[in-house]
Amino acid sequence: MTRTERATSPHAIIKDRSQSRTGIDRHTPKGGAGPHNWGSLLQERDLEEGALYDEEREFEASAGTNETAVPTREHRSSSVSVTEEDRERALQFRKNALKSGDVDLSAIARTSAAVSVSPPDAVSVVRGSDKLDNGNVVSTLRFES
Repeated sequence: MTRTERATSPHAIIKDRSQSRTGIDRHTPKGGAGPHNWGSLLQERDLEEGALYDEEREFEASAGTNETAVPTREHRSSSVSVTEEDRERALQFRKNALKSGDVDLSAIARTSAAVSVSPPDAVSVVRGSDKLDNGNVVSTLRFES
């Protein structure tokens, strides 16, 4: 049997993966609307109008309400106040935490606020003058300690 005869045999045609087994062409669209052909083209206009109507209602509802302002840094209060004694105990606990056989990760995490070394002194931010740079507003910031 030659190669051509093998390729045209009924068994070879059945196993040929480039041909559809059902006989339906995969490349013809199903006639539906949307990326996955759900729905129909007759409903597409109604769906689009409904979406625009919903968007207008949401916009009108949000225009009537005021957005809540984010509290500034000076109005926030720190919930963590750590004394020197607590800090020393936390440091000692963290040094000896891995020496014992039982490692409690939650206890180590609870002591992280005591040993953090984020800025020791408060840093104030002073807003400078706004400048125009090619039509764009550029804000300059100065840091004072």
